[in-house]
Amino acid sequence: MAKALRFKFLRGQELKYIAHLDVLRVFERAIKRVKIPVAYTQGFNPRQKLVFGLPMSIGLTSDSEYADIELAEDMEPEDFIAQLNDGLPEGLKVEEAVAQTTRDNIMNQITAARYEIVFEVKEPQSHFEMDTMVYNLLKEEEISVIKKSKKGPRPVNIRPLIYSMSANKIDGNKFRLEAFLSAGAENNLRADLLMKAFSQESKLGIDIVSMHRKALYASTYNEWKNPFEVAND
Repeated sequence: MAKALRFKFLRGQELKYIAHLDVLRVFERAIKRVKIPVAYTQGFNPRQKLVFGLPMSIGLTSDSEYADIELAEDMEPEDFIAQLNDGLPEGLKVEEAVAQTTRDNIMNQITAARYEIVFEVKEPQSHFEMDTMVYNLLKEEEISVIKKSKKGPRPVNIRPLIYSMSANKIDGNKFRLEAFLSAGAENNLRADLLMKAFSQESKLGIDIVSMHRKALYASTYNEWKNPFEVAND
């Protein structure tokens, strides 16, 4: 039994084109509909005490999203999962939940993400040629892209935010790119922005077929950890 839970959920193809704020509203409505005893903030406009780990870009699927919820009454994690899934639409599913005791919420703990991106190139490329382009990109000390901010568009060096990446040929002009990127509230690199930079630096015409977030990580003492592992630090 616990009054605070951290849960993991997936977002499938059915809902990949809805914005992050809409996903939040779907969860809020589902929680209310199935009568989960969620705690609310104080003040003029009370909100559910629900915090998501990392916003999801439009077009992104994932089987490794995390959120924290504070409850007004104790619940077993298994009961929470079953009850909430009854209220969620197809394309969203809670898979795991654990008791949470850490004062740090999930948004502050996420520091990295792993992605799988499938893309097509307009000009035929061999596996060796694509591998060389990835290698050349990672050799650069600076990779500048225009990133939107509250103060307007500005150039940002994303090279320090790329921890690793590799590409494998699927068939024809289609490739699969695996990328391990900085993530979180302070230094977040989206998968689509990485692909924009890769297209820009390689001079390739790239069409993204799919983007999938495979995992989110927290880091403690220079070690990458599953967000459940730091739910009780």
